[in-house]
Amino acid sequence: MIRKANIKDKEDIIRLGNLVNHNFSNVYDMDEYFSNDYNVIYLDIENGKIIGMIMAIILYESCEILNIVVEDNYRRKGIASNLMDTLISEFPESIEILTLEVDVNNKNAIKLYQKFGLEIINTRKDYYENSDAYLMGVKYERC
Repeated sequence: MIRKANIKDKEDIIRLGNLVNHNFSNVYDMDEYFSNDYNVIYLDIENGKIIGMIMAIILYESCEILNIVVEDNYRRKGIASNLMDTLISEFPESIEILTLEVDVNNKNAIKLYQKFGLEIINTRKDYYENSDAYLMGVKYERC
């Protein structure tokens, strides 16, 4: 089941965030994050346990994915794809572009994003502690 997160989910969000960034709680102040209408988090819940999330900022005509993470034991089961589907399906009509940064070595994530039409736009040197990042994005044509 996928649902929108709220402040009560803060501890689980931090737990998941720490799987991809040991500084997660220093980078993201969850109280502040939830105080802004343009921030969104969707959670995947299996048997009452939060096992995956996608975090994004939706501002004007753009959406930037900040984090997508699934617990190790649940990977390669379509959860990240379902989270992406949910985020995209919930976009306001105004969204024209979706962007994100991904570690150049994270081949599985790159394949996932390409499945949703994102393309490599640029390389950001030394974006992460030990590697570069691809800036990926896709433009949507709105009628």
